[in-house]
This record gives sequence, C-alpha cells and structure tokens, in this order.
Amino acid sequence: MTSTRLLALVSFALLLGLGSAGCVLTARPVSTMPAAAAPPPVGQNGIDRPGRDYKNFDLSAPDPAACRKACEAEAQCRAWAYVKPGVQGPSARCWLKNAVPAPVKDSCCVSGVR
Repeated sequence: MTSTRLLALVSFALLLGLGSAGCVLTARPVSTMPAAAAPPPVGQNGIDRPGRDYKNFDLSAPDPAACRKACEAEAQCRAWAYVKPGVQGPSARCWLKNAVPAPVKDSCCVSGVR
C-alpha cells in the first residue's frame, strides 16, 4: 500500500470516528421516550379579571390552585380570580365569574379561564 493511499485511509477513518487503535466510536442511543411534560401553570400571575362575579369567598390557604379548582367544580364558572392575602383582607380571596372578563395587569392577583 502506498503512503498516499494509507494517509487517505487514515484521514477517512478519522472522519468516520475510528480511533487511533482502530476502534469505532459509537454514539449513545437516542431515547424515543417523550420528555416529561411540565405541569400546567395555575393561572396568569399578575392578571386580574374584574367583573362578572357570581361568587366570592376567603380561602383557607394562599393557593391560586384552590380557586381554579373551585371554578372547575361549578358548571357556571367561566373564569376565576385569586386575590393575594392582605389585599382584600387578611386571607386570600377567590372570585368566580360567569363570563370571561378582559384581563387587567395587577400584581394583586392570579387569574385564569376555564
């Protein structure tokens, strides 16, 4: 084998991923499993939806998800607004809405649409 041909084969082998000892470098298998989905957001942080209220109540814990769940449990509920503790009293407050009011930026609240 000529040195030119040997040099060409070595260069080609390096391009294909052959190591200096002649071992083929193999790639790790790619997983075909889907990535774990991120949990859905509880609501829109910093958004209030004033108006169209049909029910409101204090929450026992400051958790916007509790307000969302209350809305999901009632057929007439179309949207909800969670008001942080200290804004409308010492407790967090939940407002359930029978329509979807326009969103308004306000750091007091977290809101969502069903």
